[in-house]
Amino acid sequence: MQDDPINQDFADEGERQDAEEFAQLLAENTTAQPEPKPGDKVTGNVVQIGPSEVFVDIGARHELPLAADQLRDADGALSCQLGDQITAYVVKTPAGLALSLTIHPGESGKAALQALQDACAAGAPIEGKVTSTNKGGFTVDLGGLRGFCPFSQMDLRRVENPQPFIGTNQRFKVLEISPDGRNIVLSRRALLQQEREEHAHLTRANLAPGAVLTGHVTRLMPYGAFIDIGGLEGLVHISQISHQRISDPSDLLRQGQEVQVEVVEIQNPGQGRRERISLSMKSLAADPWPTEAAAVPVGEDCPGKVTRLVDFGAFILLATGIEGLIHISELSDRRIHHPREVVQEGDEITVRVLEVDLKRKRISLSRRQAGDYAGD
Repeated sequence: MQDDPINQDFADEGERQDAEEFAQLLAENTTAQPEPKPGDKVTGNVVQIGPSEVFVDIGARHELPLAADQLRDADGALSCQLGDQITAYVVKTPAGLALSLTIHPGESGKAALQALQDACAAGAPIEGKVTSTNKGGFTVDLGGLRGFCPFSQMDLRRVENPQPFIGTNQRFKVLEISPDGRNIVLSRRALLQQEREEHAHLTRANLAPGAVLTGHVTRLMPYGAFIDIGGLEGLVHISQISHQRISDPSDLLRQGQEVQVEVVEIQNPGQGRRERISLSMKSLAADPWPTEAAAVPVGEDCPGKVTRLVDFGAFILLATGIEGLIHISELSDRRIHHPREVVQEGDEITVRVLEVDLKRKRISLSRRQAGDYAGD
């Protein structure tokens, strides 16, 4: 029996399509990404977690290991899970290629030089030990090679006291390296700025008026306090620090202090120096006025402290956040032209409470009507 020519044509066409599909699949499977090399910055997903290593799939032929200790937090707990995305650097080890969050120079000069050159080319961070200071900056031990970090490049702000850095291991970016490794210029500041910008990007994405954040006081100025809210700085104006009237932010705050703030206003987000973030601590604190003011006894005497002198009188602190006013006509039984003629800021005096207006938040006081007033 002869083969049907029509059926044979269909069979040949089917075999041809199968062959083409197979060739396509083979090409897809054999066209892999270029193999990583030391110094490469790569991103991948965690596919396996072992007792000492975490394996990351970066799209190469094999998953690469990353030391688990590099992913532990201050309490020793692992900070990643299966499927998490990790960005790291390819390094060469005796066992082959691996990943590291920081490039560590080798113990021998040649290995250290190669590691530093790789780090410089890739913009990868390296780790070194700060050993001493000289006229212009810090000397850093880099696996037998010596690096130099200028004072201006050690921190985000100029280092006033270099001593705390001596003997510590720090991460640096290699700014410059000569072919023989005799001239190596480092910057810790560059890494801090990069981390800050990455953090700021995440913070800015969730920033909105009314958001309540935890921050740290970075700078105190006469007009307010600057607060780091996660890679970004905002300003708490002196009037927004407390319900209590204060003359200087340092009366209540110190540098490095952790505070809770509310975002009040955002101007020009992401526009560098034009970006302005207004914050408030006062809005999150209970207003003491209704309770404290209601307890002030009208018609009776009470102690107070002179906080401010103005042309028309003197403001008196009666309790935390509660101030009253002595009009200039009630400061003395004689005619005076300015309150400073009879009282000074900081004086503790006895006053008579004349009126408490809870709605208008005003308390009227008198010095000359107080029981212990003896005249001027």
